[in-house]
Amino acid sequence: MNRSSDPGLGQWLITTLVIVAGLVLIYYLIQFSGVRAYLPTGLEIANLDVGSMDEATAQQVLTDRYLNAPVVLFHGDQRIEIDPQRDAEFRLDMESMMAQARFQDDQQDFWSGFWGYMIGQPVEVDPVDLRATHNRETLRESLRFIASQFDDPAQPPQPVPATLSFQYGEIGRRTNIEDSLLAIEAALYRPVNREATLVVEPIDPPRPNINLLTNLIVNNLEGFPGVASVFILDLETGDEIAINADVAISGMSTMKVPIVLETLRVLDAPPQGDVANLIEETLLESGNFSANLLLDIIAGEDNGYLGADSMTASMQVLGLENTFIVTPYEEPARSTKQTLDTPANLRNDITANPDPNMQTTAEEIGSLMAMVYFCAESGGGALGAAFDGQITQEECQLIVDVMSQNFIGSLIEEGVPSETQVAHKHGWISDTHGDAGIVYSPGGDYVIVMFLHQNNWLEWAVSSPLMADISQATYNYFNFDAPFLEGS
Repeated sequence: MNRSSDPGLGQWLITTLVIVAGLVLIYYLIQFSGVRAYLPTGLEIANLDVGSMDEATAQQVLTDRYLNAPVVLFHGDQRIEIDPQRDAEFRLDMESMMAQARFQDDQQDFWSGFWGYMIGQPVEVDPVDLRATHNRETLRESLRFIASQFDDPAQPPQPVPATLSFQYGEIGRRTNIEDSLLAIEAALYRPVNREATLVVEPIDPPRPNINLLTNLIVNNLEGFPGVASVFILDLETGDEIAINADVAISGMSTMKVPIVLETLRVLDAPPQGDVANLIEETLLESGNFSANLLLDIIAGEDNGYLGADSMTASMQVLGLENTFIVTPYEEPARSTKQTLDTPANLRNDITANPDPNMQTTAEEIGSLMAMVYFCAESGGGALGAAFDGQITQEECQLIVDVMSQNFIGSLIEEGVPSETQVAHKHGWISDTHGDAGIVYSPGGDYVIVMFLHQNNWLEWAVSSPLMADISQATYNYFNFDAPFLEGS
């Protein structure tokens, strides 16, 4: 036997290695064939690694991460979970994504995939992008509901009766739904970090409403045993307060304002000399004699009664039908004309026993003050419209300037800081006290008129502090941020 023809040890070793390698190859081919039934190794769908998973498992992973996992919203310190499907109608286009995944699998060469599988380096496959939709209006509606539960309205200011002022309200908070949408939608389309912070904006509390001032004044008048008539007008907004403001009131010295106004209307030139002195004496010293002399000037003769008729007629032109004089100050009544019937004095539900010779209402004398104010500011307004060219801006400013020198230290003046300009005309008789003026305050200009009446006799110790309190409350309403607290 020729020993040289027998396979040597090396040949046996090689043969064995080839057989082993073949068996290993067959083993891995079998394994790889099984793997080929799954999604390609390393495949990502919607930013999730679903390689080597079957389609059912991959779909479940996508469902768990995108549909079943809540989106967490933060409203301030509040943590709120929303359901993507219910609260945003979030839907996955699963069929489209799986079709793209199968396409990636079909595109992969068998042997390239196999050798990559063998060496642990899978053949690179393109990721499949997330394909999903949501309903933005449904999401908006969900956010509106959340806002209704967690937003806080701003709390309005409240009156402080002890100081006749107003305390600040509380800041609220409001969800800005439109500005919150993008962050929430981004969270919906992420498989992780599905959180978003709602845009919550502060709401400044409102300034006091004029009704709040009304309540403060009404509460302050509780216990007064007579008739209180109050009219307040915001000269910027037109907001007003009218408390028994249409009740007929004795005109007293407040009627000297329309007398001066009518005097200026009939004059052909600005007042000079004696006439100017009469105007100052009438408005600053409440001179009855000087007021009657102005009525003579209005009449164009020594007849104050005709002057009173002329002034009353001008008030009618201005729509002030309850404001009149039939008899000059301290003069005998006419036998043919005792008084005038007006809507205010014909009321039988409430009365302040007005003087039959001269009457007004808080609202009408306040309206006249406002007319003078606007005329002085711009030369226009009701006075300019009613008396074209007969009342000038300079004449209205004259009335304001003179009334601003009326310093008595009480009534309207007592309720405002000493440096505040107050153009006013006060008046009082035994049973009625009043003050009507324009207040020029840092927070806004306004008209304030106050009349208090008590049958037979009204004590100054009762009326003066009460009207000062009403004035102070009014000033503090208009100057909410810098109230006047002295004397409270």
